[in-house]
Amino acid sequence: MHKVILVDDHYIVRQGLEFLLSTVDDLSVLKGFKDGATFLSYLKNNERPDIVLLDLVMPEMNGIEITEILKQQYPEIKVLVLTSYVDDEHVISAIDKGADGYEMKDVEPQKLIETIHKVLQGERIIHPQAKSVIKAVSKKPHYLNVKKKCLRKWLKVKQIKKLQEHCLYQKRQ
Repeated sequence: MHKVILVDDHYIVRQGLEFLLSTVDDLSVLKGFKDGATFLSYLKNNERPDIVLLDLVMPEMNGIEITEILKQQYPEIKVLVLTSYVDDEHVISAIDKGADGYEMKDVEPQKLIETIHKVLQGERIIHPQAKSVIKAVSKKPHYLNVKKKCLRKWLKVKQIKKLQEHCLYQKRQ
């Protein structure tokens, strides 16, 4: 039985998701939360879920912040973003912070259940509209410059490590 937690500031959404998931034999909703702070507080002393269905836009603490904290403190918990936002800021931020999936709230119920199962199995499922956003952003000059800078840093670190290994090897001889 896979344990699920719902985090969405709209009660009707949490209630609808809980009803939908109650029809699936291998999914069990542990709890629903209207905000990230209460959810994160709950995790400290209670049973952890296998997956969190997470809204992005909520008061006080947004889903991107929650994703980042979850992936730092509880990396084993899968995060499936369930949102109505499909713009650069939301998609790229959620994926960069470690979301395991990105699905739209207008998804068909059976498709959502399939997505949950795939994410639980370790697949990264991204809605086609979100994939289009990622593809478009990856072609922008700023994004390419950032990628080049990261690559250069990575290469420098690798060269330094090789040099250190070489020096250690020389000392031993």
